[in-house]
Amino acid sequence: MYSLEVDRERKFILALRTALPVVALMLLLLTVTLQEQRSVIYNTAILLAGLFISVYFIFFMLFTSTKEKILDEITNTFNRHYFLSFLRKNLDPARSYLALISIDNIKDINERYGIDNGDKVLKRFATILHSYFSTFFQPLPIGRVKGGDFLLLLNGKEEQVKEAIEQFLQTYDNYFIDNIEIKLLATYEFVDHTDVKKLLDHLYEELYFCKGKCQSAQDTTYHKKRQDRSAFEKLIQTIIAQKRLSLLYQPTYNMHTKSFDYIELIVKLVDEEGNFIHPSQYIPLVNRLGLENSFDFAVLEKMLEEIEEFALPCLYYSLNISPFSIRNKRFNQKFWSIIKSFSLPPEYIVIELFESGVYKDLKYYREIVQNYYRKRGLKIAFDNFGACNASLEYIKFMDVDFVHFDKFFTKKIDNLRYKILLEHWIEVLHKLQIQNIIKFLDQPALVERFASLGADYLQGFAIAKPMEAKELKTFLGEKNALR
Repeated sequence: MYSLEVDRERKFILALRTALPVVALMLLLLTVTLQEQRSVIYNTAILLAGLFISVYFIFFMLFTSTKEKILDEITNTFNRHYFLSFLRKNLDPARSYLALISIDNIKDINERYGIDNGDKVLKRFATILHSYFSTFFQPLPIGRVKGGDFLLLLNGKEEQVKEAIEQFLQTYDNYFIDNIEIKLLATYEFVDHTDVKKLLDHLYEELYFCKGKCQSAQDTTYHKKRQDRSAFEKLIQTIIAQKRLSLLYQPTYNMHTKSFDYIELIVKLVDEEGNFIHPSQYIPLVNRLGLENSFDFAVLEKMLEEIEEFALPCLYYSLNISPFSIRNKRFNQKFWSIIKSFSLPPEYIVIELFESGVYKDLKYYREIVQNYYRKRGLKIAFDNFGACNASLEYIKFMDVDFVHFDKFFTKKIDNLRYKILLEHWIEVLHKLQIQNIIKFLDQPALVERFASLGADYLQGFAIAKPMEAKELKTFLGEKNALR
């Protein structure tokens, strides 16, 4: 392994740096004491002083070597501190790619099989990484960042890097190490700058959005590259500060009242060239820069401003707010001050919540939602219900008003399993007095089908397309109804 080679080389150099001065000093002292006629006590004192200095010097060098450890204790790859400093000195902007490969389920492995077995998996996986990628790339520096996350510096052409990573995922995703299954995620990035920290942040942002959506690294249809990331960060900060958001409103049809009384907000960010910025680019960046609250405030204010500007009627206006913001008590103080400064009553605002993992302190979360939001009139909705996220667990503990079913219940309605699950979920929700919303209807023929299953609301291009506030005003004024 390349890291072990570097470590042996450093230890050899350290040994030379330690031994040569000590040997030279002792020889010098012996020469001085033997050539000059002084008392035995004096010569002994000189030699003891030299011995003390030598021991202290050796101790100092050993202490320095401990502080300058370069290997990860578990995997024998480079540790994070050394690997990042190594990158700053060894990146080749013409042909270097940095890959991030993660054992996504390492936390589950540690909890289920114990930390010792988790460490064995990490060690074996590091060996697998070296064995596989060293056949394509030499030298192969590998560093462990944290948990099950490994960085690899790969020098070569992009086609070679991409193919190697994709083949690695195909071979080792869902692979068993000592009868323990590992699940992998990976992404890579061309090194077009020397800011290693920002490069690492970008890799994690890509991996965060890849999770559960894509497996192969660098799905170019999903990610649009931003070459100047510093400028892109400033752009996002400016957009949020100036509320330069493009809002679209998607009317949702109430199957009971036969009217459009629920409007879902769609937020778009636009760059300097007028191109839409995909959420996969700006949401991780917003989180990393600590702009989550600011972004939620900007969306809320922009929506309320447009409702007043275009004199939109009092309907349910539904917008996605980060659950991390909702759980922040300081956030809700400003949240309510914004709402009070506009004329739309709180009971017409619906907060959509979406979270991939379950928040551990459910009692606290439930109290926040109940006391700070629902008791004051706001409505609460769970988004992407029935998909792989926390909403299924939350529904056991929290009172909500609406549930937005995941799009796969619409796309796979011909699948008997999905149809049965949807039908029974609707029945359960009705018993809990929770209204359901079926989304992504793109065929008029599906309207009656979902109506027969008990859908409360229908949404999609077959119902009404997303539109700007001005167009929504006209649309609502035309007394639209489904035919």
